[in-house]
Amino acid sequence: MTFLQAHDLTLGYQDAVVIDDLDLTLPTGEITVFVGANGCGKSTLLRSLARLLKPKAGEVMLENQSMNEMATKDIAKQLAILPQGPVAPEGLTVWQLVKQGRYPHQSLLQQWSKQDEAFVKQALKATQTEQLADRTVHSLSGGQRQRVWIAMTLAQNTDILLLDEPTTYLDMAHQIEILDLCFDLNETEGRTVVMVLHDLNMAARYAHKIVAVKDKTIYTEGRPEDVITSDMVKYVFGMESKIIDDPLFGSPMCVPYGKGRKKKKPAAEKEIAYVN
Repeated sequence: MTFLQAHDLTLGYQDAVVIDDLDLTLPTGEITVFVGANGCGKSTLLRSLARLLKPKAGEVMLENQSMNEMATKDIAKQLAILPQGPVAPEGLTVWQLVKQGRYPHQSLLQQWSKQDEAFVKQALKATQTEQLADRTVHSLSGGQRQRVWIAMTLAQNTDILLLDEPTTYLDMAHQIEILDLCFDLNETEGRTVVMVLHDLNMAARYAHKIVAVKDKTIYTEGRPEDVITSDMVKYVFGMESKIIDDPLFGSPMCVPYGKGRKKKKPAAEKEIAYVN
């Protein structure tokens, strides 16, 4: 299985440092979720793991080889990334977009094959977008579009999937479908899945490992039951909360304090006297 880690990683844009001297090892064959407040560097870290952002210092290792020394196609055969807000060219159909996931496997000697077509069809089926194959990407709703982009990453058929907020634009039912899909890819195929999620409760339910990012580095990392605590939520998100057990899965569930309508207690039934 493909192995991915970062050593002494410093990331940023121009003179601004977003991640500073960070070390990270991603468990092979498991689901890892990055959590943290907006602007803390979660997405920046994920992008650097796919070599979409060049480090200011340090390096990312893929299979014990520095990604700076690897060809782009070789990287794309081992990991696929879905960044935030991807944009498709005007007029591109869903089939044409998902087909792009097979590009790293093409060469002058290896042209489009039945196997490539099978991977595209499999990806469309997995994301329930088969019926959209002939439509243009721009004609789709936000949720449909997100599922189609995920289909493209699945068509790449890589050991590692990097997904930046994959449930964005999706309603609750489709959020669960996508996260269940990631769960199944991990459970049945052993794929390594790395995601950025805003929903702590979904992160706790699906992840083997959670990485909480704060102050340009990793504040804490580990199993959900060890990471999702009221102290962590207060420090990382600046929010008071109560942690309880998820009634369905037993994973940690964060219940934030704040304003809201409390359930009204039923009024006591009045005794009615009957006169004979």
